[in-house]
Amino acid sequence: MGCSLACSLVDLKKELKRSHDPDFLFIEPSEMVVTQELRDVTAMGLRDIRYDIGPFITLVDGPLFEFLWSERRTLLLGQVKDADLGAVSRADSIDAGELNIIRQTLDRYSSNLIALSIRNGDGLAEVVKRACGEV
Repeated sequence: MGCSLACSLVDLKKELKRSHDPDFLFIEPSEMVVTQELRDVTAMGLRDIRYDIGPFITLVDGPLFEFLWSERRTLLLGQVKDADLGAVSRADSIDAGELNIIRQTLDRYSSNLIALSIRNGDGLAEVVKRACGEV
């Protein structure tokens, strides 16, 4: 993550904390950022404002997994391996066999991989539990 982008995120976090003081702030970075870079940037600015840094949850697009694995494997692994939780998003858009392939492929890189579906609510309770520190 370049300095200008990192600095912009730090400034935005400071402004949000000072002006709105939200209970939670979910940051969904570009798919081009690896988790460790986001961890580093998230920790920036803590001397100016105080906040707790929660879990890092990486979304893996279920329907696009085959493409991501073949074309962007290094990036995908950089996102998954350092995440506190991996979630296969749009899991309701793929069949059980495809979900099993994704789980088997990523299992050695992430021991915390769940299926996530907004339509039927799968995995949402686990995401909220993690975000609230109830693990």
